[in-house]
Amino acid sequence: MQLTTSYLTKSISRKSLLIWMVGVTFVLFQFFLQLSSGVIINSIMTEMKLSALMAGILSSSFYLIYTIMQIPVGILFDRQSTRLLLSISAIVCSFGCFLFSQSHTVAQLIIARILIGAGSSFAFVGLSQLLRHHFSLRHFSFMIGLSETLGFMVTMLGMLSLGDLISHWGWRIFFQGTTIIGLGIAIFAWVVIPHQTISIKKASKPPSSIKILNEIMRNPLLWVNGIYVALGFMVITVFAAMWAVPFLQIKLQCNLNEASQLDAMLFLGVAISCPLLGQLSSSLKKRTPLLIYSSIITGSLLLLLLYLPIHHFLICGMLLFLIGLSCGSYMVVYSISNELAPENAKSTATGFTNTLATLTPLIQPIIGRFIDILNEHNPSGALWHYQLALTILPAGLFIAARLAIYLPERDSKN
Repeated sequence: MQLTTSYLTKSISRKSLLIWMVGVTFVLFQFFLQLSSGVIINSIMTEMKLSALMAGILSSSFYLIYTIMQIPVGILFDRQSTRLLLSISAIVCSFGCFLFSQSHTVAQLIIARILIGAGSSFAFVGLSQLLRHHFSLRHFSFMIGLSETLGFMVTMLGMLSLGDLISHWGWRIFFQGTTIIGLGIAIFAWVVIPHQTISIKKASKPPSSIKILNEIMRNPLLWVNGIYVALGFMVITVFAAMWAVPFLQIKLQCNLNEASQLDAMLFLGVAISCPLLGQLSSSLKKRTPLLIYSSIITGSLLLLLLYLPIHHFLICGMLLFLIGLSCGSYMVVYSISNELAPENAKSTATGFTNTLATLTPLIQPIIGRFIDILNEHNPSGALWHYQLALTILPAGLFIAARLAIYLPERDSKN
């Protein structure tokens, strides 16, 4: 008992909490830039007269580079200074925000968005690395869940006012502000995070990156685990962050600010869901049923939102909240990834899982193109076109429920 108390005290020391705050602030910053794109893209579409396809390409360019970078980022964090990597990546993200605010062509916007995605790709893996070094591993799931909750809470609060802010000040002013925030994060990361955060043991020769990556990629459970995260995360990255706002505007015949506030209800639900389902997973003897029912319930609620003739704001807000409340099981499987990873490749395994998780936002332009084609053939059926295109999301959740059967339980030896 005394050892446990000492370990807990050490894990929540003032220095550890300060380090966590710097890491989680970067994650919050990345979350907001990533998930608020649905509101911002709407304004850019209006100003530059972009099609749904081009809007999808612009939004997904963030995820393209973010996805490509995840495994290399994981390898870097397993081998290099966390302080250096987080500081440089925050500067890159800040420069991308500045360039975005000064862009006047689609090509410039895409380049800037790629830079933002490249810098942001270090945030979550970097936070995971900080937690492994400065907190007890038994508190890893809780701290990751808490970080995710804060991310969605900040995003939700931002979404409540972002539509109004963009309407009054414009998206360029917004990105000029984020430039300053990114620079501030870089400074605090360099000052607060200790330099000695390299996970490779100096006493022995570390295995090559190719050998470690090969070991991870040959593990079928890590593939199933990552695909489950990807299919569950689509609710956030594809629906909430991109297509929910325009869909709600058409379905409810409401303005941008009203649709953004409704979309915030989904983020509120997810903010509650992540620690709640994480705690349930820790307390239940079997976590597989939780993963299965979470996916099935989320998919079913999403179908109701898409197809039921509901036009009342309160009912739609409640449905969105319940969708968010039930979808947080994708965070649980990050603990499974940690359990399955080789000891010297925890960050690489997290990067591999994130790579699969962030592949699904690349279907944003596919959905956009599908909507464009349907609009060309029948301009009067806009709502039906969104419903048909977005049906891929509940279908993916039902597939995730099936995949959850193959994930190992906590006491599994295989």
